[in-house]
Amino acid sequence: MKIDHLINGKPVASRSYFESVNPATQEVLAEVAGGGATEVDAAVAAAKAAFPAWAGRPAAERAVLLRKLGDLIAQHVAALARTETRDTGQPIAQTGKQLVPRAADNFYYFAEMCVRVDGHTYPTPTHLNYTLFQPVGVCALISPWNVPFMTATWKVAPALAFGNTAVLKMSELSPLTAARLGELALEAGIPAGVLNVVHGYGQTAGEPLCQHPDVRAISFTGSTVTGNRIIKGAGLRKFSMELGGKSPFVVFADADLDRALDAALFMVFSNNGERCTAGSRILVQRSIYADFAARFAERTRRIRVGDPLDEATLIGPMISRNHLAKVHS
Repeated sequence: MKIDHLINGKPVASRSYFESVNPATQEVLAEVAGGGATEVDAAVAAAKAAFPAWAGRPAAERAVLLRKLGDLIAQHVAALARTETRDTGQPIAQTGKQLVPRAADNFYYFAEMCVRVDGHTYPTPTHLNYTLFQPVGVCALISPWNVPFMTATWKVAPALAFGNTAVLKMSELSPLTAARLGELALEAGIPAGVLNVVHGYGQTAGEPLCQHPDVRAISFTGSTVTGNRIIKGAGLRKFSMELGGKSPFVVFADADLDRALDAALFMVFSNNGERCTAGSRILVQRSIYADFAARFAERTRRIRVGDPLDEATLIGPMISRNHLAKVHS
């Protein structure tokens, strides 16, 4: 299939396209529009034009539309999970039972939150101090290739709930569910231009988006190196950054070892180990080390590695050949 950008509520083609590949089979899933400064300019312009009306809309009305979007995601969990699994290699048991359902919950949660945000006043004998919570404007939302759909909704839901408009750019390694999110937003009744989706590579699409003068806030999930590069190049904006992660898993002698083993196994191997909160190393108190290591090794021997569309699979393929080589190294 062919995936175009979504700009101002309409599909927009590009001069060039890149392939999105199933990492389990190397099957080409789609040809995806490769955007650049031209498409970014159009998407930001659409978001900027849509901002006044969306920001001025009563929070209760925005909440109704966000709940509708959550409902649509919930109705399409199976299809979205299958698309995500084919595009990323994440096991279907995790995309279908955890990650995509969580995406619907993100919209339900922020639909509830946006009607409960009030300013605060701090009176003194001579002054009245007060705070107001106001939308900032156009937000650039950049979602990573691991858990792409859920992470995208983690960004889109709060941005839209509180009256902002957005341009979403997914990783070029996992763009397919973002395209579907844009379509579902329109189906839910969210006005054209409020959520735009631009596809492409970091240097050609991501950098122009982050450096665009009309973008007021940037949310990025990815590597520390790229995050620092964005901050240095973007200047004075609001930032929300989730960068990298090297997470030790620490087990002391007084722990419930069965529960610790369960948690360690999940944190190290779930989502194919491709998560910033994965346990990158396990530190075990010396007195229980031998027992813990032996039991952990035995459990890992029983892990099912295979077809990510098989419900019994715990670990599927790495996202790409390059990432596989990096993990092996």
